[in-house]
Amino acid sequence: MWEDRSLEGGLNRYTLNYFLADDTVEVKEENKPNSGKDPFPLLLRRSKLPKIPLMTHYPGMSLKKEEYYGPKDLLIGNTVKVYGRECLIFDCDEFTKAWYRNTLGIEQIPLQLKGEKPKKYYQPIPPYNGFGSEEDSLGSVFSLMPKPPRKDLVKMFTVSAFIAIAPLSQII
Repeated sequence: MWEDRSLEGGLNRYTLNYFLADDTVEVKEENKPNSGKDPFPLLLRRSKLPKIPLMTHYPGMSLKKEEYYGPKDLLIGNTVKVYGRECLIFDCDEFTKAWYRNTLGIEQIPLQLKGEKPKKYYQPIPPYNGFGSEEDSLGSVFSLMPKPPRKDLVKMFTVSAFIAIAPLSQII
């Protein structure tokens, strides 16, 4: 998990895959549908992840030997720097927990994270302004294109039926 502290940032969740065969790391982003972000799958493609990256202009320019992350560095509760982003490891899958238990004798206990509270928005209903009926005013509050209030069809048909049946001499 990486907490982006920029203006439109937030908590970003990633899946870190460590490959024991060649000590390489792959970091994938967990995309949520309709999150507003581009569905870009990889933060880091499969490669060795240095603890302190050496940024040089040409490959092999630096004579310093880089240290890379290994299994002992990827414990729950530790942070991993992925090229400047400090990512917190808060859980792992069952196979990884069993591997740490059997190989290194380390028990991996997941961290309890505070969930993000959903933002609640409250829009109060404005008071009646005196123009039109109250139903019309409420209709303009609940939708941008207010729908006209429903007509009482029973009342409308009984009155029109009375007018149609009554002779003209009785109405005048």
